[in-house]
Amino acid sequence: MVSAEDIATIEVELDLWCPGQWRRLTLEEMQPHPLPLFHIGWRIKLAEGVVRPPGVSHFLLVVDGTFPNSQPRVLAPDMGSDYRWPHVEPKGLLCLRPTSIVAPVGDRVRANLDDALELLNWPDDKCVAEFEREFGSYWAQQAIAPDGKLRLLSLVKPGGKPRQLAFHLDTKLGRILVADTKVEVKDWLRNIGAQASDQNILPALLLRLPRPWQPSGFPQTVGDAIRGIPEEALRTTLLPDRKSLFLFEAETPTGPVFAAALASGAKSSKIKNGFRSWAQVPLDHIKRAMAQQRVERVVVSRVDAPWIHGRGHSPEQADLQARSVAIVGCGAVGCEIAELLAKAGVGELTLIDSDNFLSANGGRHLLGLSYLGWNKAKGVATELQRRLPHLKIGAIHRNKFERLTASELEKLAGADMIVTAGLDIEGEAAVNAWRQTLDRPPAYLSTWVEAYAIVGHAVLLYGKDNLMSAFEAERPGFRLTDWPSGAGEVIIEAGCGNVFQPHGAADLQPTIAVATKLALDALLGRIPASCRRVWFGDRDAVAALGGVARDGFTEVNTMRQIPW
Repeated sequence: MVSAEDIATIEVELDLWCPGQWRRLTLEEMQPHPLPLFHIGWRIKLAEGVVRPPGVSHFLLVVDGTFPNSQPRVLAPDMGSDYRWPHVEPKGLLCLRPTSIVAPVGDRVRANLDDALELLNWPDDKCVAEFEREFGSYWAQQAIAPDGKLRLLSLVKPGGKPRQLAFHLDTKLGRILVADTKVEVKDWLRNIGAQASDQNILPALLLRLPRPWQPSGFPQTVGDAIRGIPEEALRTTLLPDRKSLFLFEAETPTGPVFAAALASGAKSSKIKNGFRSWAQVPLDHIKRAMAQQRVERVVVSRVDAPWIHGRGHSPEQADLQARSVAIVGCGAVGCEIAELLAKAGVGELTLIDSDNFLSANGGRHLLGLSYLGWNKAKGVATELQRRLPHLKIGAIHRNKFERLTASELEKLAGADMIVTAGLDIEGEAAVNAWRQTLDRPPAYLSTWVEAYAIVGHAVLLYGKDNLMSAFEAERPGFRLTDWPSGAGEVIIEAGCGNVFQPHGAADLQPTIAVATKLALDALLGRIPASCRRVWFGDRDAVAALGGVARDGFTEVNTMRQIPW
């Protein structure tokens, strides 16, 4: 509820800003949308000619019930909803610069009213420039289906030449997917568990606009959309009885933006009208027949890798997209590293694990119980591609590393990095020994946690640096904790011989983050020599749980990098 004191302060400021030209709105005047969203408002009379748009006679100043912890808003109701002026939203609601919620109330009101006058006095060239700068926003606001009933997903990367594309329309889901090729469309759909036949993937056109349209110039009809398109491109796109899709790319001051228009094809019987086949129908005849067909302006959601991984502004995306990583061990640590590498933009993952996902894994694994019984490598690959359908999975191996064939190992040697995550000593030794046989082994990152995940390690090795050279009797010489027999760091599962470590998902997160960041730094060329990173957790917890902290455990809740 707005306080009486704040209301009085606002009205004092209105007396200063427009003496005698304001009044408080009545309850009836606060009923039309969007005013019921606000608690109280004032009508401010404007002198003729004080703003450039003709016919604007007054402002409305309104605040909601949470003010001053929200923004005061200004409306120019006479502006309507026709987008003839930038930053004027439906019902004349002005989009103004936010004020600081800790500034004096009177100063905030005055700043908003001053900004409203400034906005509605912009010269024509500034209005044009602002419409171009926010071309994507204005297209979205005037899309025929802005409420999500029809959503277009685009795999097309910006910056290319005008060209033919391929698209698939799923009318049940209200989803259009557009890409450069049919193969890209089918691969993306397959990764999310859908499919499309070749005959249901249609041609589309990518067109580059010389400059972004003004809202008044947005296409309304097929004739508007195809103006200036080469005739040979139109012949393959304007199809009878089928949808036609036009994807427009415009360069704005903040980067490239896509917009789309979807048209329903005219009936072939109407267009052919005496011609024996569609190929015989003159293109001019087709254009005239379809010129007045209404187009559906559609919002484009980019789902290509450069947009997903950095909204088109990441300097690292292209490098990571070109990298491939093999992850040996898709358990609680490996699956999370795989997810983080995929989210960071690594282009290709190979996953290796012989274990199946069990209900006991559900508390600290990426996969949920819907994957019960799945091989972990297959499950992680499937889940990641459902979340990031552009991700490439190089291979899925449902064996232990030790059982991979010579040809599988040969392909694995071409990866940029091998990550081992929580392997037993036999698996770790096998990976380490295999690397020694290669002329140019890939980078090798081994990560694991000590008991209760209080300490975590990530070792990065280049060339033929040998992990096992730092081990003593199957344990790393640089470990930071020791655990007497019976301390409970390993528990036998009820009713069987399986053992597990009693740590939770949250306990693993620091080590997962340390290992993933080290992997990314290496892939991006930031780490020139072999090294290891260590997560030092809660030293006091070691003794409390029955263990012994070694002399090297000198820090708490800290990461350190140490030369190899």
